[in-house]
Amino acid sequence: MSLMPFLPYIATFVAPIGLSTIQQTRINTVQPTESRVYKNDLKAHFFFPKGWKASDKRPAIVLFHGGGWTGGNPGTLYSQAAAAASRGMVGVSVQYRLAKPGMAPEEAVMDARSAMRYVRANAGVLGIDPMRIAAGGGSAGGHLAAHCGLVDALNDPADDKLVSCVPNALVLFNPVYANGPGEYGADRIGNRFKDFSPADNVRSGCPPTLVMLGEKDALISVATAEKFRDAQKAVGTRSELTVYKGQPHGFYNREPYRQLTTSAMLTFIESIGWLRKTDPALLPILETPGLPRVLLIGDSISMGYTLPLRKLLEGKANVVHPPVNCSSTAFGLKELDSWLGAKPWDVIHVNFGLHDLKYLNAEGQLVSPERGTLIADPATYEANLRLLIQRLKATKAKIVWGQTTPVPSGATGRVAGSDTVYNAVARKVMTELDIPINDLHAVITSAPSGLQQPRNVHFTPAGYDALAAAVQKVVLPLLPVGR
Repeated sequence: MSLMPFLPYIATFVAPIGLSTIQQTRINTVQPTESRVYKNDLKAHFFFPKGWKASDKRPAIVLFHGGGWTGGNPGTLYSQAAAAASRGMVGVSVQYRLAKPGMAPEEAVMDARSAMRYVRANAGVLGIDPMRIAAGGGSAGGHLAAHCGLVDALNDPADDKLVSCVPNALVLFNPVYANGPGEYGADRIGNRFKDFSPADNVRSGCPPTLVMLGEKDALISVATAEKFRDAQKAVGTRSELTVYKGQPHGFYNREPYRQLTTSAMLTFIESIGWLRKTDPALLPILETPGLPRVLLIGDSISMGYTLPLRKLLEGKANVVHPPVNCSSTAFGLKELDSWLGAKPWDVIHVNFGLHDLKYLNAEGQLVSPERGTLIADPATYEANLRLLIQRLKATKAKIVWGQTTPVPSGATGRVAGSDTVYNAVARKVMTELDIPINDLHAVITSAPSGLQQPRNVHFTPAGYDALAAAVQKVVLPLLPVGR
């Protein structure tokens, strides 16, 4: 395809201790897709992913809330369940019977085991793979999940015990899973601790386990967690323990650590092969208090230079990328508020273009122009850019526009040279709106060959390093002095 349709536009326009607040899931507002009674009047709340079908065989995670077995509710883990669904899993948050103060949580344990059996027995209509069901939970809920995985006791007599309640993986947020003499809940459990305490039932073949614990947890000590981890490893089970410095019990369900531990949960699930790995540029980061905050909005090219830019600005700024490929300007308009979050930014470096100028077929696949539809023509691109920049300027951050990088010959789904058309549009808009331009296009075209992959819009490591250096050069002078 030639550049003729774009020529009018060429002629017209050429002249320790915080965490990113960016969240895909809005805490306290997410709601389950549907709720189902799994036993008596108890409900399991399901979060189904986009495109879910009952005939799917997706991985799932069943979550149990905390509250000392006597309080709490399933809603406290809705955000974690929704985050799992955002990655293509089925997330489930379970209601269970609460124990009376001072009483052993026998009914809660039975209900957790019943819930696991319900999900597995109904996997065929829930779109779930019965061999990829994880269990997780916080505090007392972590105990319930671990009990399902390690202890063979306290089954509801009405359960079909031919259906296993054992999860295929465990993700535990400061779990009170040691209940022997002198441990949590021992006063309620007494000499029956062998029936209740996962830590006293470590066995060969138990599920791979991730435990996240606050260093200052007053209910479960780091030494107890290390003992559990080592016992699992001794019988050949994969067991990981992450200790969060200075954090108390319940830290996992308060920001900023809710986002960090949820990300760790999904990374662990990736590591057992149930999910595709997330680009490290998209993972939440610990921010250094007091440093300026820099937001990088952009597609996979910006993802490629995020990590090298962080190294270049280490100790000078917190560099954050939204948790997604920011794709096209239309997607940016839809998602911008969630990327901006609640905390202010000092500098925002923004780039779009490569997804606007691409051609897709009805299935969303990159195809040649004659077989597909252009995502955004130059006029639409211009209109979207104006709206985006107006919204970004309202943040009071210093805004920098990054020009679209080159589209080489042979790049699937794009027209070689169309980047110059879209860059001309962007230059016109940024000039009118008084936004400085970082010419990332020139960084590549003016450099020796070898920075860009052949027949591809992506770059070599050296190419991403060059782009990161160019972003550093424009961002550094804009950082506030004395921060």
